[in-house]
Amino acid sequence: MSAASGNTTGRARAGRTIDDRLDRLESEREIHALVHRYAELCDAAYDPDGLADLFTEDATWSSRTRDGSVDFGRYEGREAIRTFFAGASKDLGPMTLHYLLAPRVELADDGVSATGVCYLLAILDQRPASSAPGSKDRERVLLGGVYSHRFRRIDGRWLISGSECDLSLEEPFRRAPSPTP
Repeated sequence: MSAASGNTTGRARAGRTIDDRLDRLESEREIHALVHRYAELCDAAYDPDGLADLFTEDATWSSRTRDGSVDFGRYEGREAIRTFFAGASKDLGPMTLHYLLAPRVELADDGVSATGVCYLLAILDQRPASSAPGSKDRERVLLGGVYSHRFRRIDGRWLISGSECDLSLEEPFRRAPSPTP
């Protein structure tokens, strides 16, 4: 089917060199790897340095339900994001499994910015709201939602410039075993 007969794929390629097309494919792959690395580091006790290294200096990060019943906060700047993740293990974990599903990336024509969306399914241990801060008590929950990301390429490396998770599900999974002294 020719472009004249409705082939939009041919039109999307028009005007792009093979190098441009290859750069777009590589960029999409790098961004997918970036998103999955984020999940891996969340599951590595929320490695604050590793996670902060995935974000731009001026990045934002937030995660909450629309009604505010679950709110992990909003943080602006790489250092604020690092500080949040450095304290996350006090109330989350030790068991966390973050699944980021069906990532979709839209690259901007400027070659240095992109947006993305993916689904979140997470199983994690968290401190119950009824327990005192710093308590070792845990309950296992299932979280679900949608991440909306913004990405920026800096010095040839794709980084997260904005991450917003709209949580739509928080349900008990099963009670986590209490730590033994």
